[in-house]
Amino acid sequence: MKKILLVSDTWTPQVNGVVTTWKNVINHAEKRNIEFEIIHPYMFRNFAWPFYKEIGIPVVSYKTIKKRIERINPDFIHVATEGILGWHTRKFCNSKNIPFTTTYHTKFPEFLKSLYSIPESFTYKIEKIFHSSAANILVNTPTMKKDLTSRGFQNLIEWTRGVDRDIFNPSKDMVLKKELDPSKRKKIIIYVGRVSKEKNLYEFCKISEKKDDYQLVIVGDGPIKEKLEKSFPKIIFVGYKFGEELAKYYSTADCCVFPSISDTFGNTIIESMACGTPVAAFPVNGPVDIIKKSISGYCDSDLIFAIEKALKCEEQDIIKSVDKYNWDRCVEILLESLKSSK
Repeated sequence: MKKILLVSDTWTPQVNGVVTTWKNVINHAEKRNIEFEIIHPYMFRNFAWPFYKEIGIPVVSYKTIKKRIERINPDFIHVATEGILGWHTRKFCNSKNIPFTTTYHTKFPEFLKSLYSIPESFTYKIEKIFHSSAANILVNTPTMKKDLTSRGFQNLIEWTRGVDRDIFNPSKDMVLKKELDPSKRKKIIIYVGRVSKEKNLYEFCKISEKKDDYQLVIVGDGPIKEKLEKSFPKIIFVGYKFGEELAKYYSTADCCVFPSISDTFGNTIIESMACGTPVAAFPVNGPVDIIKKSISGYCDSDLIFAIEKALKCEEQDIIKSVDKYNWDRCVEILLESLKSSK
C-alpha cells in the first residue's frame, strides 16, 4: 500500500472547492489501495482569518510539522495549498531533498486583491517562489496552465475534476417550485457556493433589480450573506445544501450562474450540468474551459445576456457535456504526477 501525505490549509468543516475535490479524490483512491494521511489546520490551535471567519489559521511551528511528517513517513508528499502548513512542508522537503508536488487551486493574487487591495504582482511573485520547488504543479484547466506559463511557472500538469452522478442527476423533486408562488411563473436563477466578496456576488445580485421575471436564489453561506440579504430583499437565501438535497436545487433551477472571475475551475458548474441545468458565467478561466457555448450554457461579459442564451440549451446536451469529468481519471493524473516526481 502506498501512503500519500496531503497537506492542506483548508479542510472540513470549511466548504469550498479544495475540500470537495480532495474528499472525492481520497474516496476514489481508497479503491486502489492508496492510503492518505492529512495535515490540516484543525489538528492544531487556530484562529479565524480577519474578515473571513470561515478560514482557520493554524498556530503551529515548523518543528511540529517536521516531526509529524517524519512520523507519517509517506511515500509521496502533495501540498494542496500555499498557507502556513504548505510553507512548513515545503521547507521540510527542501531541507531533506525530498521531492513533492503541489496544486494551484486558488488564484490568491486576485483573491487577496479583492479582499485587501494587495497588488497582484506582489502575490504572484510569492506564489512563484512557493511552487518553484515543486517537481510537478497540478493546474485545473488549459487556460490556467497557459496563464501560469506566461508568468514563468514550470512543470505544470493539467488536472481535471469529477462529479458523482449517483448524486448529481436530474431530479423530479422540484423543491424550489414548492417554495415559490407558481402563479408568478418566474425563471429560477441560482448561485451555489460561498457567499463571500471574492465570488463577485454583487454582479449576480444586481440582476434581481433588473429582471422582474427572474427569481434569484442563493444556495450557500459566508461572511457577506447578511449584508446581501439586507441589500437585495427580492433574493431568496437558503443556506448551504449538500448531496441529494443540493442536486434537487440544481434540478429545480432554470439556470445556474457562476459569477466569479477569480476561480481556477468551478466544481458547481459541472454539478449543475450533471443535473441538466445550464450555467451562465463571465468569459474567464474555469467557465470558458468547461461551458460549451449554447450547448451547456453561455459565457459573456453581460450576465443577463449569458443567462438568456443558457436558458435555450437542451437538458440532454447539457448532461452529455460533462461526460469526460470523472474522479477516477482525476486520481490517475494525481498518481502519475507523484510517480514522475521521484
